[in-house]
Amino acid sequence: MDYATFFKIFITLHAVGGFISLISGTISVIARKGNVWHKKSGMIFYYGMLTAGISGIVASLLPDHNNPFLFVVGLFSVYLVLSGYRALRFKSVRKMADLRWDKVISWSMAIIGLGMVGYGLYLVFKSFTMGWVLVVFGTIGLLNAINDLRAMRDLKLLRKKYLRLHIAKISGAYIAAFTAFFVTNSVLPSLLSWLLPSVFGIIFISYWMRKTRLGKKITAETV
Repeated sequence: MDYATFFKIFITLHAVGGFISLISGTISVIARKGNVWHKKSGMIFYYGMLTAGISGIVASLLPDHNNPFLFVVGLFSVYLVLSGYRALRFKSVRKMADLRWDKVISWSMAIIGLGMVGYGLYLVFKSFTMGWVLVVFGTIGLLNAINDLRAMRDLKLLRKKYLRLHIAKISGAYIAAFTAFFVTNSVLPSLLSWLLPSVFGIIFISYWMRKTRLGKKITAETV
C-alpha cells in the first residue's frame, strides 16, 4: 500500500475514534460520577480517545501528509486520557517505584510541550497566526506535566489529589475531542475553533476543581 492509502486508514480510525469519544464522553459527563453508566461510558471514552489520538499522530507524520496541528491534537488526546486514567491508581499508591511510568509520561509531555512552544513562537515570528495554537497548547501541556511531577513528589498528598487529577485530565481529553470536532467541521473561524472549546473547558474544569477541593471528603462514588 502507498502512503495515501495508509493515510486514509489512519485518518478514518481517527475520525471513528473521535466520534465514539464524543458520544461516550458526553454520557460520562452527564451520568452520576461513580455509577455504572459513568464507568462503562468512561472506559469506552478512554479507548476511543486512545484510538483517535494514536491514529491521528501516525497520520500526521506520514510523508506528504505532515500536519503539525493534527499531531498536537493526537498527542494531547493520548497524554490527557492516559494520565487521567492512570490517576485513579494514585489513591492506593504506596511507593515511588509505582510511579515510574507516570513520570515517563509527564516528562515526555514537558519536553514536547517546550518544543511546541518554541516552534509555535517561531511560526508567530514568521507571521503564521496559527502558531499561537502551538504556543497555547504547548503551554497547557507543559504546565500540566509540571503539576503532575510536583504532585508525585509527595505520595500522601498524591493519594488525596487523585480524583482532582483524574477529573482535570479526562475533562481535558473531552475538550480535545470537541476541539477536533470544531476544527474538522469548521464550526467557527479557524483560530476560534481551536481555542474557544478550551475557554469553556477551563470554566468547566475550574467548577469541578472547586467542587472537589482538598479538605472535602469526596470520592469518585460521591461526586
